[in-house]
Amino acid sequence: MLFRRKLQLVLILLVGISCGLLLWLSLRKANRLAFELIQEKVYSIAVSTAPQIDGDLVMQLTDPDQDGSPLYESVREGLVAVRKANDTGALPVRFIYIMRPLANGEWEFVVDAEADGEAKSYLGDRVEFEHDHEKPDLYLSRADEKFTKDSFGIWLSAFSPIRNSEGKPVAVVGVDIAADRVQALLQKLLFGDLIAMAIALLLASGLAAWLSRKVTRPLTELTDFVRQIGRGNFASRVKVTSDDEFGELAVAVNQMAEGLEERESLKGALVHYVRSQAADGKLVGQEEENAAERDVTILVAELIGFRQLSSKLGTERVFALLNEYFSTMIDVILRHRGSLEKSSDESVIAVFGSRGPDPDQARHALEAALEMQQELSRLLDAWNVETNKPIALAIGVHTSGVMVRTSNTGDQLDYDSVHTAIDLTSEFSGVAKTERNHLIVSDTAAEKLHHTFPLESVDDDAHDYGLFRVLMPKKRSLG
Repeated sequence: MLFRRKLQLVLILLVGISCGLLLWLSLRKANRLAFELIQEKVYSIAVSTAPQIDGDLVMQLTDPDQDGSPLYESVREGLVAVRKANDTGALPVRFIYIMRPLANGEWEFVVDAEADGEAKSYLGDRVEFEHDHEKPDLYLSRADEKFTKDSFGIWLSAFSPIRNSEGKPVAVVGVDIAADRVQALLQKLLFGDLIAMAIALLLASGLAAWLSRKVTRPLTELTDFVRQIGRGNFASRVKVTSDDEFGELAVAVNQMAEGLEERESLKGALVHYVRSQAADGKLVGQEEENAAERDVTILVAELIGFRQLSSKLGTERVFALLNEYFSTMIDVILRHRGSLEKSSDESVIAVFGSRGPDPDQARHALEAALEMQQELSRLLDAWNVETNKPIALAIGVHTSGVMVRTSNTGDQLDYDSVHTAIDLTSEFSGVAKTERNHLIVSDTAAEKLHHTFPLESVDDDAHDYGLFRVLMPKKRSLG
C-alpha cells in the first residue's frame, strides 16, 4: 500500500476514534445528567407530598369496598392535585399512589390518583415487585437508582413515608415519572451526534487526502529524482522548496548527485588516459597494415570494504575520499609504465606492455600492485576512519597474449581481446579477496617474474591457470 494511502487511513481512523470517544463520553454524561435530574425531581415531589396526606385517614381505608367512598376520594383528591401540578414539561408525573406493607411481607395499594380504567390500582390490590430491593422502606424516603421498564413505559420512582397524628409511619406515597420523553431526547441527541460525526469524517477524509498529497509530494519528487540518478543523469538536481526535514533530505540528495557527478568525471579522466595509451576499438579512417599477437600484463585492483563508510561519513566525504584514492592509484600505475583502462565502481584496471614489447611488464605490474597497497595503507592512516571491517585492495595480475594492430598512427591493441583478458583477471582478483595479502598472480605472469618475488601456489580448481600468492615479509615495528 502506498504511503499516501496509509497516511489517509491513519488520519481518518484518528478522527473517527476521536469523534467516537467524544460521542461516547458526551452521551454517557448526558444520560447521567438526565437521570440525576429526574431522580432529584421525583424524590422532591415524593418528599413534599407525603406530609400533605393525612395518615389517620389512610389508616381508616381497610376494606376494598371503601374504594370510591367519600373518605377514599378525599385522600385521592390530594394526590390528583399534586399530579396536576407536575404534569407539564419534559418530566411529567404519570402515576402517584399510596401503598402500605402487610403482615405477610407483601404490599397493597391503598389510594391511586388514576380514575377508573386499566391503569388504576384499586384498594387492596397487591403490588408486584420483580426483586426485593424494589420494595420501598416504610421508614425512609428514597428514589430508585435506575429506570424501570414495563408495559406502560420507562419510569423512575420515589417513595416517602406517610405518618399518622402520632408520627408513626403507616404507608408510603409513590411517585412515578415517565422518562420516555427524556429517552426520546437522548436518542435525538445520539442521532444528531452521529450525523455530526459522519460530517466530521467526510471533512477529515478530504483534509487527509489534501494533507497526504502535500506531505508525500516531496517524497514523490525525490523518488523521481533518484530514478533519474539511477539512469545516469548525474547533472539533475532536485529543487529545495522548504527548510524542514524534506528540505534537508533534498539538500543531502543533491550533494550525493554532485559527488556522483564528480566521480563520473574522474572515471572520464581514466578513459582519457586509456584513449591516449591503448586501443578503444575499431580504427576509423586508417588502413590496417598487419596484426600480430603480443603479451600484455593486466592488473585489476578491487577496493573492498569501502562502502561501509557511506553510513558513517556521509556522501560528500566519501566521494572526496574516492577522488583522492583514484588520483593516487593513477599516479602509481603511470609511474610503473602502466596504461589505465576504464574503472568500474571502486576497481582500477591497468594494462602493462601496451606501448610496445616490454620483457619486464609483469615485474612492473607486481611492483605497482605492491605500491598501490602501500599507498592505500597510507591513505587509511591519513583518513583516520574506524571501520567494522578492514578496507583493502584485492589485486589480480595476469599476463595474456592479445592482438596488436599496426597502422601509421602506431600500435593499437584489439579491444575485444584486451577485455577478455581483463574479465579473466577480474576473476583472479576475486580469488585474492580470500588471501591474507590480497594479491594473486597467474602462472603466465609468474613465468615472466624470473623468481624476483617469492611465490607460493594456491589451490584453485575453478580456473585453467595456475595461481600464486606473493610471499612478502611483514613489516617489523620499531622499538
